[in-house]
Amino acid sequence: MFWFAIAIMSLIATAIFLAIPRRLILTPTARTFKRTAPLVSLGIFVASALSTLLVKVPPGHVGVPVTFGKVGTTVYGPGLSFKSPVARIAKISVQERVYTMSGIPEEGVVKGDDSIKVLTNEGMEVDIDITVQYRILADKAPWILNTKVWGAISGFESQYVRPEIRRAIRDVSARYSAHELYSTRRAKVGDDIRSLAEKLLAKNGCTCVAVNLRNVVLPAGVTKAIERKKEREQESQEYEYKLAVERKEADRKRVEAEGIRDYQITVRKGLDAQLIQWKGIEAAEKLAASDNAKVIIFGDSKIPVILGGQ
Repeated sequence: MFWFAIAIMSLIATAIFLAIPRRLILTPTARTFKRTAPLVSLGIFVASALSTLLVKVPPGHVGVPVTFGKVGTTVYGPGLSFKSPVARIAKISVQERVYTMSGIPEEGVVKGDDSIKVLTNEGMEVDIDITVQYRILADKAPWILNTKVWGAISGFESQYVRPEIRRAIRDVSARYSAHELYSTRRAKVGDDIRSLAEKLLAKNGCTCVAVNLRNVVLPAGVTKAIERKKEREQESQEYEYKLAVERKEADRKRVEAEGIRDYQITVRKGLDAQLIQWKGIEAAEKLAASDNAKVIIFGDSKIPVILGGQ
């Protein structure tokens, strides 16, 4: 509208200037300007007209025309597009947005403690810090402007996104115990919150991209009880490991003893009298071949008795 008004004013000013009689224009500069004024005015008019007929939408945004308070149904994508000269273009970001609710001051959108207090299925109150990624659906931008925020996107997040996310967190947390929220099923809780938030935000022209369950703060007594339980579980696992090692060592010793026993039985069965006598004769023959003086006596046992000499 601004450039359209400039174009009209330039035409009116030029027309007035051209209507001045030539005899009243005394200076050469004024006469030159009178000759060039139509071209200058035409250039200003064309530039102003183009600025009112073209709209530039930045990347990651869409444009929605608003004409005298009425929201149009056309959606302009990124880049240059033609529009009505009297239409105002509301530019809406359709990029992913991050909304954080945290108990740490200055961290979330709302300053101060913005953590969410929920009740578990045990009736226990728990504080949750969470970050949600969402984005506005491009084809829903005219509907959002017309039915939700009445021509301006400001306030949409606080009025429609935040309440639905908090509702999803409270509804899902009520299905789980404090221990599950704190440790064992945190990933499953996050997935359930994202699924429910997706349905709730869809009613407002948005989609939920991801949910990050950042921190779960339990009452101090519950936290200590959970930590003690974990310690006992770790001690139990360590004890089971030691028992398993001892069982394996006992099995090893048992197998070793059985091997020694079998070996001894086998040796005793193979050592009969004739074999022992034969081994004694072999030993006597080897000793007899040596240079030392000796006496070898074979007794009733058939085993040589060696009497040492010099």
